Amino acid sequence: MIRFPLRYARANLLIGPGGEAAALYRAETLSYPHLPVAEKWALLHRLERLLAVVGADLSIWRVARSYPADRHAAELAWLADARHAEEGRWRAYLEGQEERLAALDYHVPEVYLAISLAGPRRGGGPLRSLDRARRRAEELAGVGAARPISGAELDALAEAERRAYERAASVLALRRATTAELQWLLRRAACRGVAEPVAEGSWEPDALIVEGDEGEVSYEPLEADLWRLANAPMREETGRPPSLLVESEEGDSHQAFLCLGSLAEEAEFPGAAELLFAPLEGVGPVDAVLHADLVGNREALAQVRRRILDAEHSYREQLTGSAAGPDRRAGEDRELAREYEAILSSVARPPMLRASISLAVAAADAETLEARVTALRERFGEVRLHRPRGLQHALFAEHLPRPDGGAVADYRQQMTTEQVAAMVPVATAEVGSAGGVYLGYDPTAGRPVRYDPTEAPRDSRPSAVLIAGTLGSGKTIAAEAIAHAALLRGSQVIDLDPKPDHRLFELPELEGEAELLELSADPAHRGRLDPLRIGLPELREELASSYLLELLRDPPPSWEVAIDRAVRDAVRAGEESLGGVVARLREAEAPGARDAAEALEVIADFGLARLGFSEREAA
Repeated sequence: MIRFPLRYARANLLIGPGGEAAALYRAETLSYPHLPVAEKWALLHRLERLLAVVGADLSIWRVARSYPADRHAAELAWLADARHAEEGRWRAYLEGQEERLAALDYHVPEVYLAISLAGPRRGGGPLRSLDRARRRAEELAGVGAARPISGAELDALAEAERRAYERAASVLALRRATTAELQWLLRRAACRGVAEPVAEGSWEPDALIVEGDEGEVSYEPLEADLWRLANAPMREETGRPPSLLVESEEGDSHQAFLCLGSLAEEAEFPGAAELLFAPLEGVGPVDAVLHADLVGNREALAQVRRRILDAEHSYREQLTGSAAGPDRRAGEDRELAREYEAILSSVARPPMLRASISLAVAAADAETLEARVTALRERFGEVRLHRPRGLQHALFAEHLPRPDGGAVADYRQQMTTEQVAAMVPVATAEVGSAGGVYLGYDPTAGRPVRYDPTEAPRDSRPSAVLIAGTLGSGKTIAAEAIAHAALLRGSQVIDLDPKPDHRLFELPELEGEAELLELSADPAHRGRLDPLRIGLPELREELASSYLLELLRDPPPSWEVAIDRAVRDAVRAGEESLGGVVARLREAEAPGARDAAEALEVIADFGLARLGFSEREAA
């Protein structure tokens, strides 16, 4: 019989049917692959420190949430400039991107951490062990009744949660999980790999308030509030590899649960040791959970020293009792046990962990499920993934939020805090902006890449962007995609094409809006870059004066005054040509005006300067 692992939840407190209690947190993920090696090691040490400072048993869930493509258009609608953009065209563009994002079927990893508030599960003394055994015997006999949870007990758990949060948050970026996130974690278990569950906006676990004889308040949880979220018929079908068929409201979900076998004694970091990151990327929706019991440093040292004695006895027996001497395995056991003793005896005095890791793979049909399991096994390489028959139902419950650290002990093994930290469960491979238009995707994982050119200036950072890549890798297409979105958003786009190989102006939807200008001295292009034509209305005076004075190179003060006056009068008269400014200078009586006009007339008809001087409009 598989027990549902939760009896009550209050805020981020989880309480189990046997009185177990834990606090649930959401850990912030970190874009990992492109970090410098030194920062990867810093992350490892931070995670190792977390395991030590928490000082309690814990569980880590890494779960896959479907990419929220349906929110793409709504989230970016505000980027359109109300003065210059056509709202309907911008909305249609975003909806097209939304359809493409939905077709990617990408999943975003989320990481949750549960820290036990009831002390180490391996400890607790004989009275606590006896109490657990009594409760279990009563449950099996059908006479046990869970007692109400007292208000004082909840207050004590809240205080313990506060201390646990302060310790954990001092090392790792995390926050308290919300009731909505707990609901999602429970609901998604049944429809994993098929669809995202539909949440109830007003859901929260409820309890009856019970008043005692002396006025103390207790709470009797209505456990069905939690049960029903993950309550779906499921069966392990015979004749197929071990897996579950879960009949959820959203559709049939085929799920397989695998457990990690023995880990390598040594694994490269960064690299093969990252078992809760790299192998899980790009094989569809795969969830992972690590349940770890903390073994204090003193107890761990005692266990290792007993192991050293066993290894020494085995080694000496083979040394004296075999003509060939001790085998290689006996020598390795000896060395490894002493190395582990040195680690535990170091200044840091780290604890030891008894941990298990299981993976949940899901799909909408059995064939896709088997393909994903095969791909996952290939990614784990030499680390064997066991797929136990008869334990699939129990492993399904292991992946639910639970405060007891899991009930399947078959694949628990001894791990160091460094081994667990090296698995980097909080790592992800996100690139690009958190928001912004869709540019493309990473082909290895189907991960969308988005870019928001307004993000840097909004954060007071430089907005320049470098797009680097080999010949034909898509640099031009990416730049044109950014420019196209900016144009639809209402921005003015200037595309400089030195090759030339840009084709943005050929898009049918931009007909009549895009203007192609060849930078040459051909008289046919005269005036195409006239500041009074292309400049924004509020900047035309400054642009025109600055342009003319730069061309003249240190003009006399009288020329500067005359030019500024002529530009001002031309703008106020509504003229849009520097040719008109030159004509005004020629007609002016102010000192230096005619000399400035003569100099500008020569420049205006010389080389590329023709591009800046359009002819004066006919009166």
